[in-house]
Amino acid sequence: MRSVFSRLLAVLERALLSVERFPWSALYRTAIGYSMLPLFSWLAGKGDLGWSLLLWFVAVLLALRVLPAVLRRVLPFSQHARAVWAERRALAKRFDSYQWRKLFWFGVGLAAYVVSSGHLDWPSAALIGVCVGGGALGFVIWRRRVSTGLAPAEQ
Repeated sequence: MRSVFSRLLAVLERALLSVERFPWSALYRTAIGYSMLPLFSWLAGKGDLGWSLLLWFVAVLLALRVLPAVLRRVLPFSQHARAVWAERRALAKRFDSYQWRKLFWFGVGLAAYVVSSGHLDWPSAALIGVCVGGGALGFVIWRRRVSTGLAPAEQ
């Protein structure tokens, strides 16, 4: 039984390490963005979104930060995986633009949902604008830092 668990954990570890590389990182963040509005509507009802959408978005971002931290503490991942994740967290703490780029893909997913559903309201439009605009700015700043040698190029 332990052998099966070890093999499953190794597969999970490889998947979690790979998912942060392009294009997988863009795909899963776009999928999260795409699912945010319908899941919010399902949980909160079809009423006016307003500020509650912003609270939902922040809760999703918080969950995306807390859940991996819990998994890292609970599951016995290898030293290699822990080192890679520690390096990524250090980059995120050191460079805001490294984190802001993630918002771009959430915004792309939100926009794709709005286009496919045909329902655009001001809270969704504002959230899409902040995510895509802030994320695009993050991309520009990150690329500038990498090209000038202030930040390491991603593997």
